[in-house]
Amino acid sequence: MVQDALGDEVGERLPGGNVGGAWRVGDTVRRTTGPWSPAVHAMLRHLERAGLRCAPRFLGIDALGREALTYLPGQVVDVDSEQLTDAQLTDLAAWTRELHVALVGFDHPGPWRFPGPKAPITLGHNDIAPYNVCFDGDRLTGVFDWDLAGPTTPLLELGHLAWNGVPLYRERPDDEVVRRLRLIAGAYGGVDAREVLHACLERTRLAIDGITAAVAAGDPGMNNLAATTGEPEPTRRRRAALQRRVPRLLRLLDESV
Repeated sequence: MVQDALGDEVGERLPGGNVGGAWRVGDTVRRTTGPWSPAVHAMLRHLERAGLRCAPRFLGIDALGREALTYLPGQVVDVDSEQLTDAQLTDLAAWTRELHVALVGFDHPGPWRFPGPKAPITLGHNDIAPYNVCFDGDRLTGVFDWDLAGPTTPLLELGHLAWNGVPLYRERPDDEVVRRLRLIAGAYGGVDAREVLHACLERTRLAIDGITAAVAAGDPGMNNLAATTGEPEPTRRRRAALQRRVPRLLRLLDESV
């Protein structure tokens, strides 16, 4: 339902947003909605009740038909020129565990924008990555862009974080990759770094398939992503490069146990 109290000011366009984009109005962020939005809003309401840190609160729908969320202040790491510090990566992986714990007992039929795997075992964010989070120094202060929230598994969430946060999509020294995979697994708890590495390959495959299907179905946001970044071709090439490195990385992970 439209809440006129939220106003109809267009606001200041925020940077980023290859899929949809967002506007800041005062202490709120306004974003366009889609068929998946009611499910996402229900999830955010549940997380607010659960007291999860760093998640935005859903405030309603403004007079322009956009969702209104609380603005999350902090610094976004520029993935083109920087990478998460070890402490930032650790806090983000620990937050991922907190998210999954907070979602225990919550369910929703959807529809969800990201269909997820064939056998999901939890709901999650599905796009936990440096471009969707902000920090105050090494402390996580916000996780935004929940449009892809929906069915997933803990390892797929961690695989996506590893892809973007280690980062595995980019060539990095092997010892650094092994160490940061272990940071993710240790901070989340109950998983092995080798499992996270394998899950990264599965999660990137799902991303490639999902983007391809969404573009074919005419999803405006995914069409914009394809037009501005060329996806999913860059992910397909980088995934192939990672596949060639996996046997070596697995040997190093075994040796460092």
